[in-house]
Order: sequence, then C-alpha cells, then structure tokens
Amino acid sequence: MGNPALGQCYPTPRTVQYYYPKTEILKGKVWTGEALEIHFWNGLRIGEDWRHIDVTWQQFPANSIVQEFTVVKREQLNDSDATMLRCALLLKRVEDYLKTRSSAIV
Repeated sequence: MGNPALGQCYPTPRTVQYYYPKTEILKGKVWTGEALEIHFWNGLRIGEDWRHIDVTWQQFPANSIVQEFTVVKREQLNDSDATMLRCALLLKRVEDYLKTRSSAIV
C-alpha cells in the first residue's frame, strides 16, 4: 500500500486550516539525507514562536530536517483546479469520517 501520507502534504494543511483557521500553511524545504524536498504543513504563531502541526511528516525518513520555511499567504494560494479537487476530496472524507464518529457516540 505504501505511505498514505505521501503526496498529501498540501491538501492536508488546507483541511486543517478549514477546521483551525488561525493556523497558517507553511512551505519549506526538508532535507531527507538524500534529497531536498518541498513540503507543506500548518503552523500556529504564538508570540514570536511557531508551533508546527504536521500530520504528514511520516512520509519522510527518520532524521529528516526542515532547513527553512515561509508562510504561504492565503491570498496567493493560486491552486490549480486539480489541486482544488484534491483538497475538496480530502475535506469531504474528513467530514464524512467525523459524521460517522459523532453518530457512533450518540
């Protein structure tokens, strides 16, 4: 089956941001020990510090490190139609999952 987080590093922070709008989407460079990869995740700024929220980090090998990151400005996302569809699909799957979980609790 492979790594389910692979290729989901952009739709996932968009979905997290939907539920937690105070988070920002961060774009950074991750050194894997073999290559430099572009990666996206969420960050929450608290004072001068960033709290990193990355639910797809497991796609990288152990000892990978973030070398640098920037905040992706919301007004400059410029997502393609295909990317918007991927984000919408993930959001729908999360919503469906949460609905089944909440109905199981009741």
